[in-house]
Amino acid sequence: MSIGINLFPLAKVCSFNCIYCFRGSTSILTAEPVDDGSEITSGLLVKALEVAVEEVAKGFGGVRAIDFSGRGEPTLHPRFREFLDTVKAFAKSRGLSTSIGVFTNSSTLHRESIAIALEKADYVEAKLDTVLHHKFTAINAPHKAISIDAVVEGLRSFRKRFGGTLVVQTMLLSYRNLNNYGAEDAKALAERLAAVEPDEVHLYTVYRIPRTQGVEKACKEAMESFAKVLKSYGLRVEVYT
Repeated sequence: MSIGINLFPLAKVCSFNCIYCFRGSTSILTAEPVDDGSEITSGLLVKALEVAVEEVAKGFGGVRAIDFSGRGEPTLHPRFREFLDTVKAFAKSRGLSTSIGVFTNSSTLHRESIAIALEKADYVEAKLDTVLHHKFTAINAPHKAISIDAVVEGLRSFRKRFGGTLVVQTMLLSYRNLNNYGAEDAKALAERLAAVEPDEVHLYTVYRIPRTQGVEKACKEAMESFAKVLKSYGLRVEVYT
């Protein structure tokens, strides 16, 4: 059982506006830190964690992980580094053997301040749906200041300094006449990931109602073929169909 932390309860703040996102359209599309106005503090975060841990203890006996995820890109919160420190201190003070994780779209990993903050995490799951520019634009609909090359380079440089578990998450899908699970896609992604050297690659497909009509799942056979290419490059892959 894990506890998720959503730093943007009032508005979806993200550097992407992914066509498959089940949380709807991005309210604030930004490449710079933004607060959605919810005025979260470390004190409020601790109180919320105390309640959550107590509830989990009643139903499940213990907390396996506390993860920053929720709506939007957590590393875009101006106080992200402070809140990560707060969660680490909370877990230590309660004697919890709990993994502290962050789910990120990888767009901020090139920033020194974010990399320094994330080094304190135990687990980072970083999105990389494609390394092809036109498909990155079509699928992830990023802020204009973000390029796929910068995202991949940020991921590669972060891996060099991060001693925790780094997992790359890839969402496979089709939309109109486009998909990101063909042989060309698999080979291109495998080549770039081989240079990153993540601990694992997790392949997913659409499993909740996407924000954009026409987004469809990748079939099981396509996902397994995609995984086979990645594995041929020495990558450890898990497929979630």
